[in-house]
Amino acid sequence: MRACALIIWLLCLPVFVLAQEVAPAVQEAQQAPQTFDKEAFDKLVKRAEGVVDRGVASDQALESLRKQLADYRTQANRQKQEVSFKLRPLEDRLAALGDPPGEGGQEASDVAALRAQLTAELDRTRAPFLAAEDANRQADALIKAIDETIRGRATDALLERGPSPVNPARWASAVTELRGYFRSVRGELTTTWSSESRRAARISNAPIVLIMIGLALLLLFRARRWSRLGQDFLSTGVSARSAAGFGLLGALLQIALPALGLWVLVRAIDIFDVFSVRGYFLVAALGMAGFALYFATWVSRLLFVPSGHLPALVEVSQSDRRTLRNAFTLLGLVFAVRQMLGAVQGALDTEPALAEATTTLMFPVVVLGGLGIFQIGWALRRLARQSAENEGGNPFLARVATLMGTFCLMAGILGPVASAVGYAQAGTMLVFSTALSLLMIAGFYILFRLLGMMIGASVPKSAGDGQEETVRFGALFQITLGFLFICTGVPLLALIWGMRESQLFEIWVWLNDGVAIGDTRVSLTDFLRFILVFSVGYMLTRLLQTALRTTVMPNTRFDIGGQNAIVTGTGYVGIFLAALAAIGATEIDLSNLAIVAGALSVGIGFGLQTIVSNFVSGIILLIERPIKSGDWIEVGAYSGYVRKISVRSTEIETFDRANVIIPNADLIAGSVTNWTHSSMAGRVLVPVGVSYDSDPRHVEKILREVAESHPMVILNPPPVVMFMGFGADSLDFEIRAILRDVNWMLSARSDLNFEIAKRFREEGIEIPFAQRDVYIKNLGDLQAGRDEAGDAPTA
Repeated sequence: MRACALIIWLLCLPVFVLAQEVAPAVQEAQQAPQTFDKEAFDKLVKRAEGVVDRGVASDQALESLRKQLADYRTQANRQKQEVSFKLRPLEDRLAALGDPPGEGGQEASDVAALRAQLTAELDRTRAPFLAAEDANRQADALIKAIDETIRGRATDALLERGPSPVNPARWASAVTELRGYFRSVRGELTTTWSSESRRAARISNAPIVLIMIGLALLLLFRARRWSRLGQDFLSTGVSARSAAGFGLLGALLQIALPALGLWVLVRAIDIFDVFSVRGYFLVAALGMAGFALYFATWVSRLLFVPSGHLPALVEVSQSDRRTLRNAFTLLGLVFAVRQMLGAVQGALDTEPALAEATTTLMFPVVVLGGLGIFQIGWALRRLARQSAENEGGNPFLARVATLMGTFCLMAGILGPVASAVGYAQAGTMLVFSTALSLLMIAGFYILFRLLGMMIGASVPKSAGDGQEETVRFGALFQITLGFLFICTGVPLLALIWGMRESQLFEIWVWLNDGVAIGDTRVSLTDFLRFILVFSVGYMLTRLLQTALRTTVMPNTRFDIGGQNAIVTGTGYVGIFLAALAAIGATEIDLSNLAIVAGALSVGIGFGLQTIVSNFVSGIILLIERPIKSGDWIEVGAYSGYVRKISVRSTEIETFDRANVIIPNADLIAGSVTNWTHSSMAGRVLVPVGVSYDSDPRHVEKILREVAESHPMVILNPPPVVMFMGFGADSLDFEIRAILRDVNWMLSARSDLNFEIAKRFREEGIEIPFAQRDVYIKNLGDLQAGRDEAGDAPTA
């Protein structure tokens, strides 16, 4: 439990950090005006239209303008929602008055006055709603125009062709510019170090800085080993679930502690205050560069190298393991170098010569990144082929690996080639977006596998011990976890490949605004509310069914079939009520769909008449109960026990242990033999033949004694022995007896036959069997013909 608590705390730590980061933005949003100001919005619209028409504003200015428009749009939507709650009662009151009288008609004065008052109040209330609706449309149009402008600029920059970085003349100038940049950094460092105003603060902060640097170095170089040792120590002699939990905790600490060490190191350098503008850019980039390198090595080690109690998450050969580890490490190194070069370029972006130099120096980094991506793609395709050839492989994962490998091969080649021919930004984006996507997918896969291993350690591999619910919970947990990772990863992938945060927010606004169905809009919030209410209703229904099946019904006088019918009917009614409650919670007006539903019902009725017939027949079976669970029935060529009655079909288990699904309409419209409908008693027939030398009365007496001595045979009415007639070889008799339980018919018939054979042997009564003599005509002619042909007779 302590390990689980630590894991939950560690997983929630990024959420707390993110909350601290977004707290100022949230506070600013709360301080923003919550009411819609139409005059201020109109001024903003005019200014935005002029900015968009001129098309000379920077991307930052356009983003700021877009944010203001989005804020006003949010306020307008809020005003629409507030006004809609006031409009609905007024519209209902007007609808209750009915339509006004036609031409020449008269209406009571008080009713006419009330209608005029409600109409005027409705018009006054509707005015701000229409104003907010108009503002919403204006803001949407301007936001789309701004997005198109920014997107067009990004596309033009991506496709802009510059000078080729392969030209040797550019390398000399690039190295010269980079050398001059570092001389500037050294000059800033010298100036800052000699500053008297900063020296006193630096001396006072020296002890805490030294402590922070020591702590950072310990976390950077010893934390991984401590995490592995602690994981091995805690995982020894504990349950499989605890070992998996400690394994997950140790794996997360192996990346979290070095990341914390990098943050402490950067903060220590910042507190020591020895750098100026350029130096601070380098120090800030140092933390991200170190984290990229640590993260890449962490991913490669957990994926391909077993350590302690954790197996390798991806089984590969020794050669592939070395190739993939080197490729992922190379990607981390490439990201680290790119981060540092980006800090150089971003320090003073007004220096075009320095920006051109960093673009040239970025080319070998792009080539190395393309090489690592190409190696990963080649290995993925090889692993996919091996998984497809293996009988136990997963075809879906093999297909995904093939697609990812093919894309990586193309990106690893096209990225450096595009950079070489002058499309530096396109090549850089293709290589680094692919690499970052690979690292992100690998990180999510590691978390998915580790969490799956932790929950899987407490789930049995089979459900043979009555643990079906536990197995089902484990599978459902993994599916839910995968769905959450996909929902988290898709927006991150969109950001990696160039989508702006404002565009993601726009998608969220679109989802939250919803889709119009008649006069009602169904939003994502409504959908989630529907799912939540229906899920709660469904769980309560299942809980009530369980209580009825295990607690209430066993204490009643209903038979098993009646109990199952009540429990099943309760389930259908509960699900129907849960659906109605969910629809009511979303406030969807289904009256607008009545006409469409009426038109579609005709076609659906013809197309689904068989299903509807089976559904109605299932309801009849559950209410009238001509058959019930546990009954022995015969339908056509099938005979067996009823195991389950649903609204569409009935499941029968035959005596061969085969499950037969029979449509309910066949049980209602056809002939069904139910051996156990009203009583478990049933008749058994045992035919017997004796020789013609036997005394029929003596045989009758013996057969009656045998029947009456069987414990399953009912004596009231008593069993009877019938003399059926004179057969070709025997005198034919038949025992007709009523059994207490017809389910024992075959067993009782077998017992009676055994006892009859025993008594006939003791009494000397013969049971005849048919004898046949075969006569061959013209046998002499057949023998003579064979002799003339010279064939030897065969034995």
